[in-house]
Amino acid sequence: MYCPQCGHQTDGGKFCEKCGSPLPGQSGQQQAVQTGAAAKQAAKQFGSFVLAVLKRPYQECKTTGGEQLISAVITMVLFSLLTPLMFYTLFSDGPGSVSFTAVFLEPTIYFALFIFGLHALIFFALKLAGNQVSFKDSFSRFGAFLIPFTAILILALLLFLLQTDICFTVLAVGLIGAFFAIPPAMLSSYQHSYKGKVDMIYSTIVIYLITCVTFQLIIEHYIKEIFRYMFF
Repeated sequence: MYCPQCGHQTDGGKFCEKCGSPLPGQSGQQQAVQTGAAAKQAAKQFGSFVLAVLKRPYQECKTTGGEQLISAVITMVLFSLLTPLMFYTLFSDGPGSVSFTAVFLEPTIYFALFIFGLHALIFFALKLAGNQVSFKDSFSRFGAFLIPFTAILILALLLFLLQTDICFTVLAVGLIGAFFAIPPAMLSSYQHSYKGKVDMIYSTIVIYLITCVTFQLIIEHYIKEIFRYMFF
């Protein structure tokens, strides 16, 4: 778009970036084009970031900050979706009727809350250690550390669709790895700014205990729902 007053080319907005004159309104088609271009650019940036993390996970993640917030959200959504999707597909092919809400939708929400809660525990541990990191920065870095394990879950889903027996082993590696590898990796990545108030080992132990108890409750509820809809 060009300013009708000075002729300066601008990416959009209500006023010219150069002279400040009001710009004419955009048509729906122009807005759609700009939205599509923005989505394409965001997808490209996300793909580049994912490849960089998969190439050198810890080295890339330990410097990740709030600029990757959108990538973190996308990764967490994918991580939360993959396991329920795999089990919903598995039980949908069985003899009993399976509820979409009970076997897919609710577990997806539980996984999302669990992941968010895991990050909250890590953030709280960082604050107890005297670290001045912001919630946005730690959340983005947590999402970056989650990328390799999300890739493992995607691999497990592909192996499941190919009907290979190893798919559940790969799934377990992805889930257990995420829950037990990310907390110490996150804490270690901020170790340079620790004030010595709480030792990292004790923070990790507490996070593990809370994680195990919470995950056990989620799995028990998940299994009960599956059996209830399959046999009753």
